Amino acid sequence: MRQESKLVVSPTAAKTAPGKRKRGGWLGRVLKILLILVLLLVVLTGSGFFWLVIRPLPQTSGTLQVAGLSAEVKVLRDRWGVPHITASSQVDLFMAQGFVTAQDRLWQMEFNRRIGSGRLSEVLGEAAIEEDRFLRTIGLRRAASAEEADLTPDQRQILDSYAAGVNAFITSHQDNLPVEFSLLGFKPEPWTALDTLTWGKVMAYDLSGNYTREILRANLVNKLGANMASQMLPTTGGANTPLIVPQGASYAAMEATAQLVNLQERVLALAGSDLEARGSNNWVISGAKSSTGKPVVANDPHLGIRNPSIWYEVELNGAGWHVAGVTFPGVPGVVAGHNERIAWGVTNVEGDTQDLYMEKINPANPNQYEFKGSWQDMTIIPEEIKLKGKPSQTIQVRLTRHGPIMNDVSASMKDAQPLALQWTALQKSPLLGAVLKYNRAANWPEFRDALREFNVPAQNFVYADVDGNIGYQIPGQWPLRAKGDGLLPVPGWTGEYEWNGYARFEDLPSVYNPPAGFVATANNRPVAALPDAKFYLGQEFDPGWRAARITTLLKAKDKLSLDDLKAIQTDVLSLPGQQFARQLGQLPGSEANFNQARQLLQTWDGRMLTGSVGATLYKVTYQYTIENLFKARLGDTIYKQYLDEARFHVPFVLSLLDNPNDEWWGPGGRDVLLTKSLQQALDYLKTKLGGAVNDWQWGKLHTANFAETPIGSAVPGPIALFLNLKTLPTNGDGNTVAAASYRFNDPYIQTSGQSFRGLYSLANFDDSLLTNTIGQSGQPLSKHYGDNIDDWSSAGYHSLLFSAQAVNSQSDKEVLTLKP
Repeated sequence: MRQESKLVVSPTAAKTAPGKRKRGGWLGRVLKILLILVLLLVVLTGSGFFWLVIRPLPQTSGTLQVAGLSAEVKVLRDRWGVPHITASSQVDLFMAQGFVTAQDRLWQMEFNRRIGSGRLSEVLGEAAIEEDRFLRTIGLRRAASAEEADLTPDQRQILDSYAAGVNAFITSHQDNLPVEFSLLGFKPEPWTALDTLTWGKVMAYDLSGNYTREILRANLVNKLGANMASQMLPTTGGANTPLIVPQGASYAAMEATAQLVNLQERVLALAGSDLEARGSNNWVISGAKSSTGKPVVANDPHLGIRNPSIWYEVELNGAGWHVAGVTFPGVPGVVAGHNERIAWGVTNVEGDTQDLYMEKINPANPNQYEFKGSWQDMTIIPEEIKLKGKPSQTIQVRLTRHGPIMNDVSASMKDAQPLALQWTALQKSPLLGAVLKYNRAANWPEFRDALREFNVPAQNFVYADVDGNIGYQIPGQWPLRAKGDGLLPVPGWTGEYEWNGYARFEDLPSVYNPPAGFVATANNRPVAALPDAKFYLGQEFDPGWRAARITTLLKAKDKLSLDDLKAIQTDVLSLPGQQFARQLGQLPGSEANFNQARQLLQTWDGRMLTGSVGATLYKVTYQYTIENLFKARLGDTIYKQYLDEARFHVPFVLSLLDNPNDEWWGPGGRDVLLTKSLQQALDYLKTKLGGAVNDWQWGKLHTANFAETPIGSAVPGPIALFLNLKTLPTNGDGNTVAAASYRFNDPYIQTSGQSFRGLYSLANFDDSLLTNTIGQSGQPLSKHYGDNIDDWSSAGYHSLLFSAQAVNSQSDKEVLTLKP
C-alpha cells in the first residue's frame, strides 16, 4: 500500500529499485509481529502451511450442499476459472452467484465493505483511524442506507438471494476461511444487501473528484491570482472564459484543506486506486465498419492496479437471464458485458457533480451555520468507531443543508475555512436497479429506460444490438446550479449557489445510429458547449489525446476486424510525448551523452514501449521540467497536489512550448529551462540505470507491482511470495490508449491502467474476447490466482464463452453441482 510518507516528489529522490515498492508503512507496523509469528508457524510445520493456504482453496468440481437452494444449480468453470452458472429460478441463480464469488473473492469483499462503511480500525487498529473518520464523515454507507428502503421487490429479492449465497459460504467455511482472515484474526459478519449498495457508493467516490480540484484551484487563486490559476488549470469547457471568483469568497485560509486531498489519496490507496486512475476507453462500431457485418463493442476501464482484480468475470443463465461479462465482487448481475440481444460498455464522464460550500459558523455555537442571514442548526450524527484492542472513539459528524463539514476529519484543518461537500451520491441516487434492468434489456428503448435509474457515477454508455443498431447515452444526476460554474468553492451563506434540482434525462446527450458508423469516448468532453444551458456537464475533462488517437485508428480502415480492435486497445503511441520530444530534439548542446539523447528524441516515434529509450528520456525530462517550472513558485503543499493532476499540467506545459519567452520559463526562456531539465534527466538516469544511454529502457522505470491488496504490500519476505504476484515492465503512460498511469509524486511505478479489456462481437457472442487484469481468483495458490497476468501485459485475450455448446465443449472444464 502506498504511504504518504513514502512519496517521491522528484526523480532525484526516487531511490527505490525499479518495480519495487518500499515495504512497511503503517499497515506493516500493525501486522509485523503477527505475520512474523505466522511465518514461523508456516516454516516450522507443513501442517501450518496447509491450514492457512491450501485448505481454504474452494471446491470447484463434484457436489456441494448449499442450504437455501430450491433446486440443483450447475456451476461450470472454464479453463480461465470463469463460472458459468445455470439455474432454474432467479433466487437460485443469484444465490449461486453470491456463493461462487465468495469462494473466489471473500476477503476482497470483506475489505471492500469495510472501506465503504469506515470500519477498517476494527481489524487494523488505530493506524486506520483517520481513514475511518474520513469515510464516516463523508457518509457513503449512510447514503446507501437511505436508498435501501426504496428497493423494488424484484431488486430486494435479487440482493437478498445474492447475500444468502455469500452467507452460505461463510457459514460452511468458518474453519477454512481465506488466509487473510487468519492473518488478521477475525471472521466475517453475514453479508447484507446494504453491503452491496455501499460498494456502489465507493465506486462513485472512486470515480468522482471535482471537489479536490476546487481546493487546488482555490489555493492557486490565493497563491498566484485568478489569471495564473486559470492558466495552470486549463479547462475543456468550450470557449476560454475567465475564471470568476465568487463575490465574497476568500481563499486565504484554504491551504490546510489540502489535507483533504491527502486523506482522499490514502482512502483510494486502500482500495488500490488513486487520482490518476479515473479513466476508460470505449467505442462501438456499426456493421458497416466491421469485417463481420455486425457491430462490435470495445471497452477497457482504467482503474487502480489491484490484486485481486477489481472485476469478477461471470456468465448467468436461467429464469429469464442470460448475461455475461464482468461485475464487482459483492454485486449481482453484470456491470459491463452483453446478453443475448445487446452489448454495452462504460467509461467515466468526468463531469462535475460535486460542490464545496464555504460555511460561516456561529462563534457562539459550533453546531450552527449561517444561511440567508439567520443561524441554522446543523444535523449532528454520532459515529462510533471501534478500535482493535482499544476503546471505541465517537466522532460527531456535522451536516449543513449542503452536506458534511469535511474539515472535521482532521485536527490539522480545525482553523481552516469550513467546507461542506454537496455531491449527488450523498443524495438519493439509486444505481443497482439500472444494472439489473439493462442486463435484461432487449433493444435501445429498453436500454435507455434502464439508464434513467443509473445516477452516480455518471458514465458514457456505448450500445449495440444483434439487429445492427448502435448508440450512445449519458445518464446520471446533473445538478442545476442557480449560479456559478462549480470550479471554485462558493459562499454557502448567501443562498445564491444552491442546486435547483437535476437535468431531465431527455436533455442528456444521446446518439443513435450515427452517420459516421462509430462512437468513441475516452473521458474527453463528450459534447460541445450547450448554448441553451439546459444543464452543466463540467469543464475538467480529459485533454483528449486518447480520444483523438482512437478516432484516427477507427477511421484508418473501412472495415475493422477483431484483431484491428485489439491493436487499438493496446496502442501505446503518445501524442503529447511526440510534441514534447520534438522540442527537446531541437535543443542546442554538444556534450556526448546530451547529443546522443537529443538524437534519440529526434528519431523516437512516440511509442511508449518497454524497450524504448526515447520514452524514458521524454518522461524523465518532463518530470524535471514541471519541477523546475512550478515547485519553487507553488511551495511543497500545493505543488504536490498539482503534480497529481496531469490533466492540467501536461496540456499547460505543452501550450508553453509555443511561447519560448513566456514568463513561466524564467530567465533565458524555454530552451534554457528545457536544457537544464534534460541534463538533470541524464544525470538521474546515469545514476539510476548506468552510464550507457541505450540501457535506459522505459520498462526499467515503468513497472506494475501486483501486491495483494492491502496486506501483500506490507508483509515481509516469504509470506509475500505467495500473496504477491510478479512485477512487470509495462508499456504506455496516462495519455496512451493502453493507459498505464503513474503518480507524478511517485514516479514511475504504474498505479492504474486497463482493469479489463473486452471486445463483444454481435455477429457471434462466442467470438467475444476479454482479459481481466490478473485472474479470477483471490485465493493465493489457486491456479487462477494471477493466470491472466501475462495475457494482460502482452496484449493477450481469452474467449468470453456464452453459448451452452461453447461452454460445454471446454475439455478442461470443472463442473460443480450445488444441491439444496
